Amino acid sequence: VLDVATTRLIESLILPPGALLFLGLLGLFFWRLAFGRRLLAFSLLVMLLLSLPVTSDLLYRSLETKPVIDPERIATEQPQAIVVLGGGRDLDALEYGGDTLSPRTLSRLRYAAKLAREHQLPVIPSAGNPGSQGVAGAVLARDLLTTEFAVPVMAIERRSNTTWENARYTAQLMKQLDIERIILVTDAGHMNRSLYAFERNGIHPIPAPMNFLSVSSNLVSPGERYLPSARALKESRDALHELLGLLWYRLK
Repeated sequence: VLDVATTRLIESLILPPGALLFLGLLGLFFWRLAFGRRLLAFSLLVMLLLSLPVTSDLLYRSLETKPVIDPERIATEQPQAIVVLGGGRDLDALEYGGDTLSPRTLSRLRYAAKLAREHQLPVIPSAGNPGSQGVAGAVLARDLLTTEFAVPVMAIERRSNTTWENARYTAQLMKQLDIERIILVTDAGHMNRSLYAFERNGIHPIPAPMNFLSVSSNLVSPGERYLPSARALKESRDALHELLGLLWYRLK
């Protein structure tokens, strides 16, 4: 099992922009050879394509295949809790005087709190502390849900550092709590990989995706869709991370 630091190193080497920068530098090193010039041109072209909003949109459309949750399905299947997956933390945030949750995690918790109030269900946050640093994400999530969103937290899963561990440890917790049916909250682009992990660990949750990036991209003007941007590059990188992560889960 790879530790967090090793995993992040591997990701930086195979995902943009790190992988493309490495190829570009390699191309410069072999500039006098036709191979080197082609490698540099290839890395620049791929970097350009991934920086276009139209590219990030296409990548996310392939990921965001689960629709918004249907309230009738909740009424019919009667889940017993809402599991919300962590999306990162901000360590030693100066304005809070300590660790706090990342914007991505906050958006997931806000949606989980909305569903909890609408359907009178408790929440189970699942998030650890990658690298054994700071407060576990599930602890921060529990405090925020109870004090700021005023929704009940049934339990927390604080050991996981990956999506697969989210699923494995949550499945163990569900057995302890005698829970059979849950709603799963995470980003729409992250949902397919999350469902795969949960199903392989014996849990078949009701998906409640949120933060649909392929829909929000429609707000970009037609001309801007073909102009490179840092945001599009980040979204393309995140989408590739999900696609490669899902492939890795299936291979292993």
